[in-house]
Amino acid sequence: MIGSSPATWDAMAQGYDAERTADPVYDACIRQAVADLHPAGTVLDCGCGTGLATRHLLCADSVHGLDFSRQMLKQIRRRFGARHVKTMQGDVRELPYPDAMFDCVLVANVLQHLARDDQRRAATEIMRVLKPDGRFSVSVHHYSVEKQRAGWIKEGKPGGKDGCDYIFRYTRSELAALFPSARIRAVGFYNWPAQMLITRTAGHTLARRGHGHMILAYGVARKFAQANLSVSIANKSRRPFRGR
Repeated sequence: MIGSSPATWDAMAQGYDAERTADPVYDACIRQAVADLHPAGTVLDCGCGTGLATRHLLCADSVHGLDFSRQMLKQIRRRFGARHVKTMQGDVRELPYPDAMFDCVLVANVLQHLARDDQRRAATEIMRVLKPDGRFSVSVHHYSVEKQRAGWIKEGKPGGKDGCDYIFRYTRSELAALFPSARIRAVGFYNWPAQMLITRTAGHTLARRGHGHMILAYGVARKFAQANLSVSIANKSRRPFRGR
């Protein structure tokens, strides 16, 4: 199955913020992902979209934003300008940055739009561009027990009105396989009060039990990055870069 296309996100760019800024689960996910990242130094917002998460990273010394949608990048440039955020069009599966460039990498609600076969490539690239002991925070849609009971699809075109063309909903074990050194917490509980309190006090336990609209993997790049660097180099040598 093929993942999401840049054209889909180009079409969604103009109205992207309106639905998400009013969504308490989306807001809780972004805030927790940033809190677990502890942004400082040189930071990459990978799959930055219109900048809804990027705005929380501006405390860092230097902020970079990457997205494969040209129209999304237009929105973030209007919001922040080149002085505050250095933007680039590119693909999370082949990041156009040198090894060990970033102190922190945020990947908020991006990997669920990659086909299954591309997920490992993206995880390896995220770790490749992190400095030793750099921090990462990666949030994805969760294939929770509630969604399974309700008959939500695991992979394919989701329901809803925003026009998204592809989603892959992760189990906790699938996300842990991509980021084996990470801690994983559940985030986002519709119709529950105190979103952030639940996430911070019980999020890890709830993730293990299969609850939460989203799940979040966060941690420090150490052995995982070194072990996968040779894989990334080998993959790059077999194909040309196709920045988008």
